[in-house]
Parts: sequence; structure tokens; C-alpha cells
Amino acid sequence: MQQLGRGLRKSKDKEYVVILDFIGNYTNNYMIPIALSGDHTYKKDNIRRYVLEGERVIPGASTIHFDTISKKQIFASIDAANFTDLRLIKENYKNLKYKIGHIPTLKDFDTYGSMDILRLFENKSLQTYYQFLVKYEDEYTIRISSKHENFLKFVSTKLAEGKRIHELLLLKIMMNEKENIEEKYIQSLKGYGINLSPLERESVWNVLSNEFPVKASKKNFADCLCLDLSSQTFEISSQFKEMLEDENFKAMLEELLEFGIERYKKNYSQSYQETNFVLNKKYTYEDVCRLLNWKHNEVPLNIGGYKYDKYTKTFPVFINYDKDENIADTIKYADRFINNQELIAISKAGRSMDSEDVQNFLNAKERGIQVHLFVRKNKDDNGSKEFYYLGHMHTQKEWAKEIQMVNTNKTAVEIHWILDQPVRDDLYQYIVNG
Repeated sequence: MQQLGRGLRKSKDKEYVVILDFIGNYTNNYMIPIALSGDHTYKKDNIRRYVLEGERVIPGASTIHFDTISKKQIFASIDAANFTDLRLIKENYKNLKYKIGHIPTLKDFDTYGSMDILRLFENKSLQTYYQFLVKYEDEYTIRISSKHENFLKFVSTKLAEGKRIHELLLLKIMMNEKENIEEKYIQSLKGYGINLSPLERESVWNVLSNEFPVKASKKNFADCLCLDLSSQTFEISSQFKEMLEDENFKAMLEELLEFGIERYKKNYSQSYQETNFVLNKKYTYEDVCRLLNWKHNEVPLNIGGYKYDKYTKTFPVFINYDKDENIADTIKYADRFINNQELIAISKAGRSMDSEDVQNFLNAKERGIQVHLFVRKNKDDNGSKEFYYLGHMHTQKEWAKEIQMVNTNKTAVEIHWILDQPVRDDLYQYIVNG
């Protein structure tokens, strides 16, 4: 920054400056776009955008251009970076506390442009702001039970990012209302332009009654039951009601729910068509299962490249665009974009034109099936298991053909897809050429 500051001083007949920076350790060169942009949230997508769109998104009158090799090196550095590192979290917390003069609230992290608090929630040794303060803030004296803390962990890790407002809003209403909860909940959703569908209602019920997780995960939040399971309506459970008697816990939960609702309004309220997704935002496998209103979560191994859910008639397709050279030939699919609105995607190995999943793809419109596309650059992004949502896509029967997978005796089906919406240019360039 000092080099740039000196080099960019105005002078007669001076049009530009060339900076030569000889560095020994370029594994941290993700700091370059962070320094140039002044964005210290440590959101990887933000950093990638500064590299891709430096001329448009870096503040001030200056522009910057990264050559192709530099882009690839910075992208590799971003992928490898661990922004949930405890030292980084502690440093950012300390800086923010020093700036404002007191223990920061969740809102303070956003207000003062500090590290995105979600990085703290993603840290496996923390997962809640409460846990961080107990461990590393001497001035913090509040203590709650392990049961209360586990509930905060559930909301922090599963709901607080705000990818869907439904669960957050219901919890908030249940905390503050004693009767007609479902009626008030439905009316509150309408205030956000949402008409609660039967599938969404069932999905919310499953999430807040611990029916959504797979068997291995159910025990993690077995004591986080919010709903009275004997009731057919959204009635608060006696267990949750008792937990709310702890005023410290109640205050923490209210703050967390408000944080999540604000995140929804800021990042996820402009949903695509009649879905719970926002174009170009990122989602995990679990997010997709929940937001498609599936009754139960599915482990990634069971999903593979795609999975059809008969109950909701939804068919998400997941593509790792850059394939690892070391993976087996039977899963090394030659998925590829033709342009920013056309995609060639390969079925799972061992499929033919008559296979049920292929027929569901080819006859999706006639069968009322929604096909959703999710793409990520590769699996190298340390700590991230998310895919960009690129919307609905459709195909024609005559656009499919059976092929032989390279170096195997397995057949597969190659399908030519048309996306309903073109991929945003910067994102397309990152996926295809980054």
C-alpha cells in the first residue's frame, strides 16, 4: 500500500505506475485484493470479485488489471486460505474492540466493516460467538448451560447466514408471542412477500423438530426441539419455553435471530422465480436439500452429481467444473460450458438413454420436474463446500446421446442443457478461465 501510495502521486505527464514487488512467500497473495479494496470481511467471493472486476469494484478513481497468470495464482491462494483460522479471528476481534471501545455485538462486525462473523461460526472449535467470548475475552462474565449453548450453536451454524428466513422468523415469533403463533407467522412471512406453501411449512417443521438431519447428525441437536410435536400447528415446546426463562440466553438468541434476518434481507431476499435460492449465491449440499423442502437431508456421497427427490419433484445437479486428475475415470465427467447459457453435462456412469434418471432429465417439463444447476470451480477451496446457484435449466430429447466413458467400459449419457438465465459474466469467466 505504501508503494502504491507513493507511485500514484500525481505528476505532469505521468499516466500510470508499474509496481515491481519481489516477494518470497506468495501463498498469502490473497492479501493483494484485500489491501486494494479495503474489504476485511474475508469473504472469498468478495476477494475473487476484486480480482475479476478490479476496474469496477475497487473504490476510488484508480483502476487495476491482473494478468492471467497473476489471477490464477491469487485464485489458488484464495482457495487454499483458511479464513476460519483462530489467530485471524482473534486479531480481527481485538482490532474491532479497540476501535469501538467495548465488547462488539454481532451487528458491530457488519457496521464497522470487520471480519464477517460467519467465519467464527465456521470455526469447528468455536461455532458460537458466546464460546469465543468465554474462551478469549476476560471482561466477559456471562455463563449459560451447555444445553443453551448447543441451541445457539444450532442457530449459528444452520440458520444464521440467513439463506432462508422461514425458520428465523418462526423462532422470533415463538419467543415473543403466546397464542395464534401460526397465524402471526404466516402474516409476517407475507410482509416479506412470501406465501407459505405446504411443502415449505412441512420443511420448517422438520428442521425445527430435528427430523431433517440424517441419522448420524440427529444426535448433535437432539435437545434443540422448538416445537410441540403433539400439536398439528406451530406451538412452542415446553422444553424451548423453559430455555427462554434464562434471560441471558434469550438475549443472545434474539440478537442471533436479528442478525440472521438482516443477513436474509441484505443477501437472500431477491429470490429466483418461485424458489428459495438467489442467483449466483453459494449453497452447500445441506442448504440445497433444506431449501428445496426435502423431508430429510442427504449426505453428499448419496447425491453424487445429482439426485431426484420424488416428493418435491426437484432435481438438483451439482458440477465440479475442474476435475482432479487423480479421480477415477468412472467419475471423471467431461462437463463443460459451451457459452454462458449452454452446458454439456454427463450423466452418472453406467446410464443409458432408458435409465430412469436420464428419462427424468429428458422429460422434466412433461413430468413437472424442476432441474436446478449448482456449479463450483473445484474442491480446492479450503473449508468451503458451496456451489454457485445458476438457476433452472432445460433440455430436449434429441439433444442427448449415449457415450462411452474414456478408459472404461461404462456408458453414460451426454446432455446439452440450456440455462434459463445466462451466467453472470464475471462468474462465468472465473469458472471457465479462472
